[in-house]
Amino acid sequence: MSKPIGYYTNYTPGDEGLLAQMQSVWGAQLQELNNADRLWMIYKLAEELCAEFEEALEIEDLTEGVEEAVERSNSELQQSDRLGLIEALVNQVKHSK
Repeated sequence: MSKPIGYYTNYTPGDEGLLAQMQSVWGAQLQELNNADRLWMIYKLAEELCAEFEEALEIEDLTEGVEEAVERSNSELQQSDRLGLIEALVNQVKHSK
């Protein structure tokens, strides 16, 4: 990450709370975390966000091909492509209405 936490969140230097604590312990760019820590955090945060939509979305409601694409991604996409796909999906969720 080349930008500080505040670029991606509502955190402003001087604020208190979890984001301030994370920045203090792991650095403004979370540079003190290793990739295992980062990926675990992504997994857990995504899991929690999905739980918020769980009642409205059943597996049968997924767009045709989504489940198959995810299953195939591990064997057919390089790690950098899977990370890029995650980034693209996050941006779509973040900016959709």
